Amino acid sequence: MKNVLQTLIISFIILAAPISYGEPAVIAPKAVESLLLDIVKVSEQRLLTVGQRGHILISEDQGQNWRQVEVPVNVNLTAVDFLDENHGVAVGFDQTVLLTEDAGETWTVSHQEVSNLQPALFSVIYNSKDTITAVGSYGLYLETKDGGATWENRQIDSLSDVYDGFSHFYDIEKLNADTWYIAGEKYIAEADDYGDEFSKGMIAVTKDAGRTWEKVYSPYEGSFFGITVKANDIYVYGLRGNLFHSKDGGANWAKVPLGVQAGLHDMIITAAGNLVLVGTGGVMVEKSAKNNKAAKVSKRSDLKGRAALIEVANEQFIIVGEGGVRSSSKAETKAQQ
Repeated sequence: MKNVLQTLIISFIILAAPISYGEPAVIAPKAVESLLLDIVKVSEQRLLTVGQRGHILISEDQGQNWRQVEVPVNVNLTAVDFLDENHGVAVGFDQTVLLTEDAGETWTVSHQEVSNLQPALFSVIYNSKDTITAVGSYGLYLETKDGGATWENRQIDSLSDVYDGFSHFYDIEKLNADTWYIAGEKYIAEADDYGDEFSKGMIAVTKDAGRTWEKVYSPYEGSFFGITVKANDIYVYGLRGNLFHSKDGGANWAKVPLGVQAGLHDMIITAAGNLVLVGTGGVMVEKSAKNNKAAKVSKRSDLKGRAALIEVANEQFIIVGEGGVRSSSKAETKAQQ
């Protein structure tokens, strides 16, 4: 089985030309159509998205219009999070961490290190004015407790694998100030019938703001790309359209049937309480969390790979991925059945 990390890099981190390290991102006329990997709502009207070659774009009208801002690096940015309407963090390849104090208008490099062993950060949470935690490939776990002045690359021994293997942390999400979850894959030094080494899904939890971590039972052999938590509900999702739901902190899981085989990369719980997921092949899935009705599936050719989404109004979404920024709605999804 091909390692999921390689698949993600090949599928999403598309490099059309060499990157010049240490140089700023180029202001590109068609940046809004470039590969974008994460999006966040900074305020009611202001949205911000990040992506390839250091692209950061801002919308001040809920996604109708976008403008690119200057960024001091041109590496691929994979995730973004905001503490409040002014303070934000973006992370990406080469262990890059960028900080902003003016709602994303300007950015400074807080950390960067070229490493073949731990090349990329995939997810980040801005927990307090002093504490930021970012996670990524090969067990990469970066933490600051002084607002980004210094960073520690921690080895989380409790999440190591058999035979001193490693884990890939694809997503870190916060339930509250103390309770966070990580989803990804753990490498298992075993081989299948074809002699290929393989990985398994990994879920972990901390209840003391990252000081200690413990593994949570994984209901699936394959890899998880993301985790969404809200109140007592935990959802993990990943390869081959797999979505699992737990109501008891991960002790027990139930598979949620979606009727798709696409890899799932992001999920939100809407204001109405519905589940909306996006993934490979332009797939978008909507599923009621309140009943057993079949999921509604749509595809769009203008977004070959959907990486992330947010809800900007009732059942209206802004989605980013391979092809840039797109809007979508529940009505549109029905029309594409």
